[in-house]
Amino acid sequence: MQQWRLIKNRSYDGAMNMAIDEAISIAYKEGKVNPTVRFYTWKPACLSIGYFQKLESDIDLIACKENNIDYVRRITGGRAVLHDKELTYSIVVGEENPIIDKSINLSYRFISEGLVEGLHLSNIPTDDLNSGEHITRGNLSAACFNAHASYEITINHKKIVGSAQHRKDGVLLQHGSIVLDFNVEDLFNLIKMKTPELKERSKRFTANKASGIENETGRSIDIDTLEENLIKGLSSHLNVEFVEEELTDYELNLANELYKKYKGDEYNKKR
Repeated sequence: MQQWRLIKNRSYDGAMNMAIDEAISIAYKEGKVNPTVRFYTWKPACLSIGYFQKLESDIDLIACKENNIDYVRRITGGRAVLHDKELTYSIVVGEENPIIDKSINLSYRFISEGLVEGLHLSNIPTDDLNSGEHITRGNLSAACFNAHASYEITINHKKIVGSAQHRKDGVLLQHGSIVLDFNVEDLFNLIKMKTPELKERSKRFTANKASGIENETGRSIDIDTLEENLIKGLSSHLNVEFVEEELTDYELNLANELYKKYKGDEYNKKR
């Protein structure tokens, strides 16, 4: 049985969360650390955009400032996600690891199955995983949670976990938001659209496609208990032993350097 490193939940701002994920990927590529699962939260709340999004044309930066919402560009693709009332996970592992399928879709499904196992340990029901859906351009927006990609986790056919994957130099990084409480108004207050009518239509569409665990189950979720059950579910499904550790000094130093990139306008406004 493989031993993987486990880093338990801590809160950071958006730039540091993204810097740490990249630092772990680099350290893993250099053979300095084992495959790693990390849980984290965001303080303050943060809007992350996909690597290929255009920040200033898609996101209302004035509204972000007025509402004390941070923003950061992810290393992964996809669209905007508001990280607030959620638990986020990241997984860093080699593409050649026999546990992980070389197919992006199948590796998504495998990881989602482990997350589902953990959710079920918390008595959180989920729909069967499926191959996703096609969303017409008329219903697309800059927001991530208005479309279900392959094997994403839903309750009552509403997405409650949104994930994205990045592969480079033989290293897979997947991270995703496990949403506890979803507020479509808060999200679309930060999204730019061509007309108010289009924004209202997209907002209604997203409200039918996305939600949070608490919204759908009608009960409060203890984030620490949820984390423990997700750890158990992933360990069981991946058939790995987790060893709880902290970031190494090398990773922390690297993250502090990368933080400058993720905090700066040159990177965040590059498109």
